[in-house]
Amino acid sequence: MRILAIADVVSPFVYSDSFPKNLPPIDLVLSAGDMPGHVLEFLATRLTTRPLFVFGNHADGYVRDPDDGRPVPPGGCDDLHRRVVRAAGLTIAGLEGSARYRPGPHQYAEWEYERFALELAPRLAWSRLRHGRGLDVLVTHAPPPGPHAGDDRPHRGVPAFARIHRWWRPRLHVHGHVHLTGANAPREYRTPEGVRVVNAYGFALVEL
Repeated sequence: MRILAIADVVSPFVYSDSFPKNLPPIDLVLSAGDMPGHVLEFLATRLTTRPLFVFGNHADGYVRDPDDGRPVPPGGCDDLHRRVVRAAGLTIAGLEGSARYRPGPHQYAEWEYERFALELAPRLAWSRLRHGRGLDVLVTHAPPPGPHAGDDRPHRGVPAFARIHRWWRPRLHVHGHVHLTGANAPREYRTPEGVRVVNAYGFALVEL
């Protein structure tokens, strides 16, 4: 299983006339936020799998409705926020946005993220009964507390995500929001619970 994970900035390897032939075969696309909607629609037209996404805190993932100009979600893609879905044989859940640091959309207080995590619990429990595992992949924009969390208020980790790690032990947590700088910036790590956390900034190919 090969996952293309993207977030925050548009990579020329992804938004390219040669895509997807310029990359190894891809089974699933996960967007962890702040990816322009037209890029997600581009991916949807180039692949047989529907991209799964969450919105980032900058809310720039919308496209304009051709009839009335309203901002609408990108076509051919599925919004994961507060949902549990099955795709490519995996149970996947998503939560959008970031910890609140100013007025605006797609930002949430810690208690709101805690509520979202509780809302997911019945569906994840059903997944555990039906498939033998509650959650395979968690997709968020903000990072969990830990090595990928920023030192500033806008990029701080969300404690509710660490709780999801403890409760449901996903195999993979894909996030964005924190930009990777420098040639050796760490893209991934494992939590004490064994969750593989991957920062999708730009793009990452994840073997699962």
